Amino acid sequence: MYRVLICDDEEEIVSFLRKELEYEGYAVEATYDGAEGLKKTLSEQYDVVLLDIMLPLKNGLEVLREIRKSSKVPVLMLTARKDVFDKVALFDAGADDYITKPFDTLELLARIKRVVQRNDTSKEHDLILDEPGCRVLINDIVLPLTKTEYDIFAYLYKNTGVVKTRDQILQAVYGEYFGDSNSVDVNIKNIRKKIAASGSGDIIETVRGRGYVFR
Repeated sequence: MYRVLICDDEEEIVSFLRKELEYEGYAVEATYDGAEGLKKTLSEQYDVVLLDIMLPLKNGLEVLREIRKSSKVPVLMLTARKDVFDKVALFDAGADDYITKPFDTLELLARIKRVVQRNDTSKEHDLILDEPGCRVLINDIVLPLTKTEYDIFAYLYKNTGVVKTRDQILQAVYGEYFGDSNSVDVNIKNIRKKIAASGSGDIIETVRGRGYVFR
């Protein structure tokens, strides 16, 4: 599971981004000033930092420059500035990407995904689906999946690259099912945690408004 740090002093934006990112399967933390954002970035491990320009204590550009002295963590800048000079300054300081406020949610998610995957060295994995033993091994580590989690994983794996809806997943795993389709989301979340624990990247992708796909 990818870890995201949001550094923005607007609580409504932070709350909104947290909800959207957690829905997409990210683990999210937040800070509301530049000094704390810098401290957390340098002391913990994140896959991407969303960094606002206008921050109390330290502005985003100052924070970015400090980060780049010792860290290569991907940084995506959130800015209300649209001047070309300002954008060039962000890239010169080491930003991986930027998006201007107000932003389109789908565009932001796409940019985050691109930045994270471009910098993800854990995507390479040796995956074995042991059907006779009902096991999944990643890098020789057996994932401790429940029967339902294994069935969902196997179904998505066998349909690699094909988006499957929650209803299709439920039909494949249970046959006729009259319960809550949110059970798929819960199981996917648990599978992702176990994949992350094996040292591999997120190989099950959420497709908004449609379902899930194995990549």
